[in-house]
Amino acid sequence: MEHRCTERIESKLRVLIYKHNFPVAIGCINNGSAQGVFVETDFVDIECEHQLKLEVIINKKSSRLQAVTMEAIVIHKTEKGFGAEIDFFDELQANEFLGLLQGNQAHLVVEPVLALVI
Repeated sequence: MEHRCTERIESKLRVLIYKHNFPVAIGCINNGSAQGVFVETDFVDIECEHQLKLEVIINKKSSRLQAVTMEAIVIHKTEKGFGAEIDFFDELQANEFLGLLQGNQAHLVVEPVLALVI
């Protein structure tokens, strides 16, 4: 049985994964909390205890892109991705991330999608 100190919130936030300060992959936060995330990714060059940086790109109705950035330590790895403990640079970043997780995703940069409306 799995035990967590906080409830995870399901999500589909897209993140840029940095390793040694270089962007190496794109992933999707499957679920998360203020303390940890599970990131789905095809990138396989990640092992337990690796230190990474994760960045969620947002646009706050300005011409400049902004990002929520967090430090991450990989705790476990699966075929679909990895789980990591996260830490933010400041409280503002943490609050912005939690707002995005809780569904306040109006500021996310979204890739254009062709849709047929009937």
